[in-house]
Amino acid sequence: MSSLPGPFATPERATLRPIQLVSVAVGVGALMLSAVRILVDPSVAVPSVWAVALVLATLVGSAALIRWVGYAVPSLPHGLPRENAEATSLRYFTSTTTLRTALAEAPVLVAFACSFVFEPHSWLPLLIALPGGLALFWVHGWPSPRTAAAVEAGLEADGAESWLSESLGFR
Repeated sequence: MSSLPGPFATPERATLRPIQLVSVAVGVGALMLSAVRILVDPSVAVPSVWAVALVLATLVGSAALIRWVGYAVPSLPHGLPRENAEATSLRYFTSTTTLRTALAEAPVLVAFACSFVFEPHSWLPLLIALPGGLALFWVHGWPSPRTAAAVEAGLEADGAESWLSESLGFR
């Protein structure tokens, strides 16, 4: 019996799928947390200035941390066999993708906490954090050719070949 062709039929796409699933699970967690918070107390109150300021500071801090540490990887040594280079590159890509996804979700978690900590209790800071966090997730957390190229640049900084984009099916 032959299998039907699908988006993950190739070995490269099969390698990418678990990374995408982890990213989606974390990203959907932020949406679910926000929905639960709104359902717990649907009343709307103007949020505290401190809550809004903390959420905005977290958004800026998350964006800066993603750029600063989210793509930081050591360069591969010269002469590394292709199999080892691919495996090492995939490990670094997976771990940095998870880190960037978590940093993108951090503003939503802070907004969730602020909605209970600061008076008046309001879920409106989530409306600030959600679009910003989802934008950070879409640009930096989702495994894409752009994020793979950014990690690849660090891995290949000393001239060694990483084979990352090829092993993920982007080339």
